[in-house]
Amino acid sequence: MTARFLVLTVAVCLAATAFDSNPAHAQSIIAFVNGEPITALDVEQRTRILEATTRKRPTRQEAIEELVNDKVKLRQATRLDVDVSDSAVDRAFGGMARQGGRGVADLSAALKQAGIDLRAFKAKLRADLAWREVLQKMSPGSFQVRDADVVAVLREKGQKPTAKALQYTMRQFVFVVPRGSPQAVSERRLKEAESLRAKFSDCDRDVQLAREYPEVVVRDPVIRISTDLPPRLQELIEKIPDGKMTPPEPVAAGVEVVAICGRKETVADVGARREIRDQLLTNRIETQEKQVLDQLRRQSIIEYK
Repeated sequence: MTARFLVLTVAVCLAATAFDSNPAHAQSIIAFVNGEPITALDVEQRTRILEATTRKRPTRQEAIEELVNDKVKLRQATRLDVDVSDSAVDRAFGGMARQGGRGVADLSAALKQAGIDLRAFKAKLRADLAWREVLQKMSPGSFQVRDADVVAVLREKGQKPTAKALQYTMRQFVFVVPRGSPQAVSERRLKEAESLRAKFSDCDRDVQLAREYPEVVVRDPVIRISTDLPPRLQELIEKIPDGKMTPPEPVAAGVEVVAICGRKETVADVGARREIRDQLLTNRIETQEKQVLDQLRRQSIIEYK
């Protein structure tokens, strides 16, 4: 399965199954992944989950490989400091319930009726959430489908987009604040970012100004269409002249300012936006996911019992 969230259909139900309920058998070790065990109970639960969510009963080996993949994914998440909180898992679970037109309690009851332990289901969900963040960290930008991408597909299909939009050329500058730094460091970096913003007036000429400050990451120019941006950001950059910067903003890596290097009128998609966007995202995830997962599996110690 891909890193996309599991989505339950409105009715979660399973045909009667002949899983072995013997406790000793359920706890027998099926495999080790980097020293972490996968038990027969894990395989039983994953089989139930897959059957409930795909309407197709997987083979035992398919269930085992899913569990192996989850162990590999979560180990990489730990390496990259990706931490999916319990509240994030609960929010995703609530979103599934809403997609199925039911409440959280109803979905939990349906899982129980299907013989699925809620902890096992949320463990799978946690791995999926962590994996999306892992992929984004390992391949930043790969999973952002913008209007420009959709417009290109529409044109390839011979369709002519008609909605007008603004195309911005932007450049990000990040004043790095190491993790765990005291508040004084963040405040100093904020002042330095404000200082650069006051001096900056031209993307081509003034990039060198940023390099005069210590530990500043200067990213390559990127193109954004206005309809890809949140309304608040659209409103902000509309008022910023070309060559000027947005106000400093705290981000995970430190403090960020964004230079608006130029803008021009373009077109955005109209009718087929959602369908094309979803397909582009799906294709990117599936392609990138397989490459990354294959590599991580080769780096892991996987022992089948």
